[in-house]
Amino acid sequence: MIKVLCLDYDNTVFDHRLGNIPESAREALEAVRGKCRLVLASGRFFNDAWNAPIKELVKPDGIIHSNGSLVEAEGTVLKETYLDPKLQKEVLDFAYANDLCLGGQHEGKWYTTNPEKQAARWKGKEHLFLREMYDARELYEIPMHALYLDDSVEAARLAEQTFPALRTPIMSEITGGADVIPAHLSKAYGLELLLEHWGIRREESAAIGDSMNDFEMIQAAGIGIAMGNGIPALKEAADYVTSDISEDGLKNAFHYLGLL
Repeated sequence: MIKVLCLDYDNTVFDHRLGNIPESAREALEAVRGKCRLVLASGRFFNDAWNAPIKELVKPDGIIHSNGSLVEAEGTVLKETYLDPKLQKEVLDFAYANDLCLGGQHEGKWYTTNPEKQAARWKGKEHLFLREMYDARELYEIPMHALYLDDSVEAARLAEQTFPALRTPIMSEITGGADVIPAHLSKAYGLELLLEHWGIRREESAAIGDSMNDFEMIQAAGIGIAMGNGIPALKEAADYVTSDISEDGLKNAFHYLGLL
């Protein structure tokens, strides 16, 4: 029996191509509520003004923010981790020196090292992102849970090779994009904390995701499911591959788990 269901948000629950949560996903979430503990696991930080409405929509029992940087159960903080301040400045300076698009969100504002490249990366999807951009040098003195490298796959690999204390799980093997987080953090780290807190065995958990920041979580859960729109490496690691998010992927995954 599945007692904990861990869900990625972007392109697992929320369809970026359509700009909304598919109706079948909304219905499936409501149908499983109360049958198991729901956990929202994302690279996003859900306690800021931009992402807070998602919490009200999903109503999770637990949240794994910023790939394990902050882990909450029923609103209680279990663990919180920030980037090392010195390392944070070094990686931002590295991005400036190498013309990379690195940034992050703080208190409803988006900061970036490369506004021109950021605007190009957002082109056609502006409605999904913050539009006004600020200089990422302002982040030098701001504690950050994570940063986001909105750049190529090669850029993500370069950053990880240059800074071994960090890891950069890639969003897409085609378009790139990668979270920048301390090397020991992952969604799996957050899942383990929640399972220990609730006294639930790993075998009684399931996780669903679509990109490489879901990889460890998919492997750590009792049952790991990759979305049909997920990247190939995640599908290979998963116990089951459901359909595309736009083809009732989340609903079909819940059926596979016996929750519907």
